[in-house]
Amino acid sequence: ITVSGTVNIPAGPVDNLFFSEYIEGASNNKAIEIFNASDVTVDLSRYKVELYSNGSTTAGNTLILSGTLAPGEVYVIANASAAAEILAVADITSTVTYFNGDDALALRCLNPDTIIDVIGEIGSDPGDYWPVAGVATATLDHTLIRKPTITSGNTDWAQQQGTNAEDSEWIVMPVGT
Repeated sequence: ITVSGTVNIPAGPVDNLFFSEYIEGASNNKAIEIFNASDVTVDLSRYKVELYSNGSTTAGNTLILSGTLAPGEVYVIANASAAAEILAVADITSTVTYFNGDDALALRCLNPDTIIDVIGEIGSDPGDYWPVAGVATATLDHTLIRKPTITSGNTDWAQQQGTNAEDSEWIVMPVGT
């Protein structure tokens, strides 16, 4: 059997590629999930994840992604020392997961060079954590899940955070989720 066809991989950044889950669990149980909410397969080699630690304006750890991500699929980046349950669903392990509740993450398109989504505020150190959805310690030892109504990245962290469960882009799950 011969199968032929084409895959449409867009030239510019895919606006609906974004962080859909953030796991900042106890010890090394940390992971980031990226979701493709578009209707096209995305060439991940055109994107990278950057970790900005302790209020830095320069990324200390980066990961250039690889492979492709089909519409409606997720790409999971985990800490290499995370629990087996997290590693079982990971696509890759990386040092970009060496974050704590006060470190910022960015999803960057490489061409054109532009940040398309963030978690936290680059260049800002909030202390130990950022509040999200009215939960004061949300980015510390919690899992954040992007609401299903969100279909694209957002570089405005204050807008993402919101002040309560209704106006936030995130659902804050209990410690250890």
